[in-house]
Amino acid sequence: MSTKYFFIAGEPSGDVLGASLIQGLKESGVDFEMTGIGGEYMGREGLQTLVAMDEFCVIGLWEVLSQIMRLRRLVLAMVEEIEKRKPDVLVTIDLPDFNFRVAKMLKIRGIFKGKIVHYVAPTVWAWRPGRAKKIAGFLDGLMCLYPFEPEYFKKHGLKAAFVGHPIADNDQEAVSASDFLEQYGIKQETKRLGVFLGSRKHELKSIAPVILDAVDAINEQQDDMIAIMPTTSNHELALTNIANELPVKAFVVTNPDTKWPAFKACDFAIAVSGTVALELAYMGVPHMIVYKVHPVSWILLKILVKVKFAHLGSILLERQIVPELLQFQCTSFKIAETAIDLMNDPAKLDEQRSAFKELAAKLKAPGGLKSSAAAARYVTKFTPAYRAQLKAEKAAASAVSGQ
Repeated sequence: MSTKYFFIAGEPSGDVLGASLIQGLKESGVDFEMTGIGGEYMGREGLQTLVAMDEFCVIGLWEVLSQIMRLRRLVLAMVEEIEKRKPDVLVTIDLPDFNFRVAKMLKIRGIFKGKIVHYVAPTVWAWRPGRAKKIAGFLDGLMCLYPFEPEYFKKHGLKAAFVGHPIADNDQEAVSASDFLEQYGIKQETKRLGVFLGSRKHELKSIAPVILDAVDAINEQQDDMIAIMPTTSNHELALTNIANELPVKAFVVTNPDTKWPAFKACDFAIAVSGTVALELAYMGVPHMIVYKVHPVSWILLKILVKVKFAHLGSILLERQIVPELLQFQCTSFKIAETAIDLMNDPAKLDEQRSAFKELAAKLKAPGGLKSSAAAARYVTKFTPAYRAQLKAEKAAASAVSGQ
């Protein structure tokens, strides 16, 4: 019995998670077909996306409010598409402002009879804890990336499970920068600054110029420095144009196969806050994070958010492990000053690396499984084939006990 999956991933981090899940399903040997929304990585696993992924991504409370009518139209269109295609399981990946609206509308309309599983728990431990009870009303299952998260949802009757973080499926010790440096003709002694400008339009428009000005200032204080700028293929042109304006030689890397070697090649990195910061930490790359949003969003976030840190690694370890320059501190001068201080202080860099090793252990899936396998195993439990198997096993057990 072939299972029909419909995936919705609306941003690059979700695309990576979706690709990992698809890999896990393939490796499990189950028979399935899929459609939905994804990006480059899910496409490499065989997903034919119905709509360009970046149509769905907005960030910040003010940004969501300003685009609410467009979001409503997209939600309705997606709901109708899912109802028409009738998948057995809908897997929504992160992007809660969009995906939860889709899931809730599907439940209200009652036409879709499949199961809805969400991948990446909303950060109820950081803000708006009431969401845990609300989403339990329209989700059938929830896959969590961090071990402390399931209990927030289980108490409301939602089947939630920790499946590990796909980042931890990579053996960071086996990743080497040597081949990357040789491929791009970069000398070992050259100072290598990682520049991670984000993937959202807002980030490239509002935050990237601030970081680039900081790179200019850092370059004035460093001899023989280059920039490494990993990104996705759909942002290659934009970042290449940006790189051409830098006073240092910059390498824009889009090949997924060289992503981790490119990370490892960085001596230090400046990153827009997000999943990439956790990836840098897992790969053992010293870094700092920066971010800013619309002023109205910032005011609301300061009121609502209950955690001390923006970096997920700092949240998991319950202490600050990297500098965070947010909102009004997110200036070119402050970024350059902080980066130069860290790049010239080996003890501080080693302190970060030590914390990163501690963090890596917390990201691995339980039971010695790869995260991709744990996620695939979990989502399979919501399929008609699995329910039929359980029914047959119960019938067989009943027959044996009745003899």
